[in-house]
Amino acid sequence: MANVSISTVSRVINSTAQVAPEKKVAVLAAMKELNFRPNSFAQALVSKRSNCVGVLVGDLCGGPFFAQMMRGIETVVDRADKFTIVMSGNHDEVRERHAIQALLQRQCDALILHSKALPDEELSELAAGSTPVVFINRQVPGAEDRCVWLDNQAGITTACQHLLDAGHHQIAFVTSDDEEFVDGQQRMAGYTHALARAGIEVNPALIGRAFADENGGYVAMTALLARGVPFSAVLGFNDAMVAGAISCLLERGYKIPQQVSVVGFDDIPYARYIYPKLTTVRYPIEAMGGRAAELALRLLDHKPAEGLTLKFEAELVARESVTEMA
Repeated sequence: MANVSISTVSRVINSTAQVAPEKKVAVLAAMKELNFRPNSFAQALVSKRSNCVGVLVGDLCGGPFFAQMMRGIETVVDRADKFTIVMSGNHDEVRERHAIQALLQRQCDALILHSKALPDEELSELAAGSTPVVFINRQVPGAEDRCVWLDNQAGITTACQHLLDAGHHQIAFVTSDDEEFVDGQQRMAGYTHALARAGIEVNPALIGRAFADENGGYVAMTALLARGVPFSAVLGFNDAMVAGAISCLLERGYKIPQQVSVVGFDDIPYARYIYPKLTTVRYPIEAMGGRAAELALRLLDHKPAEGLTLKFEAELVARESVTEMA
């Protein structure tokens, strides 16, 4: 229709070389009339690149955590003129495996995986394959140079130490009830380490477990209060659980922080807007997402990854939800 060669059409579509202006106009006009769109799958077969980075997240509807992670990933991927394909695994082994296979079948150039349910051995096999794979928020044995991770234990230790420094010694901990959850194990270790360092024995009656969201925080706090064990401060597995715990405390007439001080973990956006403004530990997940994308693109282009920091540290953000003991 444009009365030009196939190679000229290719040069116009892919902007790979100069084309005479009149020929370019003819090709664009023919594309418009035919409603033509380049077939990305056909292009991928030829170029061996789909220009897509596949991303596995835990939950697409689970609050701002994964939205922040995706913002970091997409900023870097967009800058490289590529696209992201996102699937969720809901922290379920079968769903995570299915999502990863779907991303591989769509010829994604690289994968960024937030996998919590699949075993290390299976993830190690993925890392050894031909598609570059980067793991975020997890350390996979044998693939440490592909892992972007946070020191969870040190983060909770910092949060607990902030309460100890304020004179609190009876510190309740609302945490995940999934004892296989690595983040939960590491954060529990941080809690016990901080208390042990201060010479305080862990009291199991001050640990409330539930699903790690707002409702879980409410449930865990309800159980803690029912035990009747006194505490002057609450440390949370994450800000979501803390929000639920605060709601439970306020309903029962407790004043925060006058009667109970509270510290969260994540520093999600609403932490600075709730009342009182929440003291928490900042989880740099957006920066980690960006770093994971940088690493994936370097692996894809066979560029050295030296110099990229893969271990991230949590940072205490002191606001208004902690007061010093009299």
